[in-house]
Amino acid sequence: MRDEWDYVVIGGGHNGLSAACTLAAEGASVLVLEKQNVLGGLANSHAYLPEAPDHVLSIGAMDDMFMASTSLARDLGLADYGYSSTRLENPYGWIGEDGSTLLLFHDAARTEADIRRFSPRDARAYAGLRPALDWILDVQSMVMTSQPDDLPKRAILRKLLKLAPDRAMRRQVGRLISSNLVDFVADTFESDQMRALCTYWSSMIGPVDADATGFYCVGLAAVSRPSGVLRPKGGMGALAASFGRHLEARGGQVRTGVTVEQIIVDKGRATGVRLVGGEIVRAGWGVLTTTAPQLSLGRLVPDGVLDEGTRAKAAMLPAASNNSATMKIDMAVGGRAGYPLGERLRERYDGADIRRTALMTGTFADQIANLTAIRRGEIIENPPVYMAVLSASDATIAPEGQDVVYLAANVPSVLAGGWADGKDRVAKAVLGSVERYMSGLDAEIGRIVTSPADFEGTYGAPSGCYFHVDMTPFRFGMNRPAHGLGGYVTPVEGYFLAGSGVHPGGGVSGWPGRLAAQAALARR
Repeated sequence: MRDEWDYVVIGGGHNGLSAACTLAAEGASVLVLEKQNVLGGLANSHAYLPEAPDHVLSIGAMDDMFMASTSLARDLGLADYGYSSTRLENPYGWIGEDGSTLLLFHDAARTEADIRRFSPRDARAYAGLRPALDWILDVQSMVMTSQPDDLPKRAILRKLLKLAPDRAMRRQVGRLISSNLVDFVADTFESDQMRALCTYWSSMIGPVDADATGFYCVGLAAVSRPSGVLRPKGGMGALAASFGRHLEARGGQVRTGVTVEQIIVDKGRATGVRLVGGEIVRAGWGVLTTTAPQLSLGRLVPDGVLDEGTRAKAAMLPAASNNSATMKIDMAVGGRAGYPLGERLRERYDGADIRRTALMTGTFADQIANLTAIRRGEIIENPPVYMAVLSASDATIAPEGQDVVYLAANVPSVLAGGWADGKDRVAKAVLGSVERYMSGLDAEIGRIVTSPADFEGTYGAPSGCYFHVDMTPFRFGMNRPAHGLGGYVTPVEGYFLAGSGVHPGGGVSGWPGRLAAQAALARR
């Protein structure tokens, strides 16, 4: 293994791989260093359980809703390297204890009809809201693929001019960007089903009680965009594998199971990295890191290199600032997992297969009670949960007649009494909630339980925050991760931020990495 490259990329998730592929496509020699033994980071799937070698589990992300709306997969020709995906027709929804379900379809008319079953007023509100949400998504798509210091101002101006004469849409956009999500949902919808669904789903993006987070509900429209919601065939790991093959075809290499201890800085410039164990890997043109900015501008940089102000900004970056993070339970099941009551009721109505839907639970009151308890470091007795039978949409990730189950719940980032003592107790409460809706878990072969503390310790997600820095309106563009630190370039020459903590932010898109690589290439 050579010890000098043009670029070294720290982190083998979707952003690190996207960055590496972008660099290699320009003829640079690139090495990707990944701490885990498999590629993908928190956008990976793998047969983690020795007792279930044919069950492919997804510890973090499971869908592609952001990259799908851009040209990245086409730009890199990922289909030529094995990537394929399936568009989900009813990707997300809500289920009640009585088996009633509210589904979000790729077909917006079907979604509106489903909402109407619970509230005609809410169906009208959804229809009236969609143009404003689409407008926000259009702007997001324009800025997502642009350098934050060189946004497409003319295109954005045209979108603003389109908004100007439409008073109703202006009012909706104003509400979305001025209200917190809970206020917006309470004022917009009347049915418990819509309020609960929007609150839970939005809480997976960031702190729904923070000001100006009403826009978190853009998922209501994203589901029905032309690209829809895609699920990679073979699991998220198949996406990482296609990136890896693309990179290797251009001479790049990947090393897994290695941990970077610190970058090497010589005369103010990043010249390589030192691995745990002392090995030195040199980088002639630069080092790109997809680790959280709290780490990238903290422990990874030698003492005395960064000024006190920069270190202070990095240390104070908000991550899970309302103490809400995620617990995951991923299970290999030796039989069929499903929703007996929900499936029977849905079959009578329209035959939609709810096993193919990621279903969220809990009343609106339950959502608020749990988020309130989380502030205290606790959860309610039956916390709302997020449930998906991933193998129902992809038969390649489990043996025939068996299933892979993906479970999640909002829990405290900092748990009262600590996660070391409380992990099993909280997991039991989460599974208790799941079993109120889902059957078949008695055929469990094995499971992996991941707490917020595990997400931080294993995957470097600060406070268990997948997105590294909270996705608030004041942490976008050149303000992401912080004012004065946006735009990928750091105070250390040749050292670039390329992860979810920089523009355009979290979610599986690959664009933070690609844009950071473009910034690095421009400074060779």
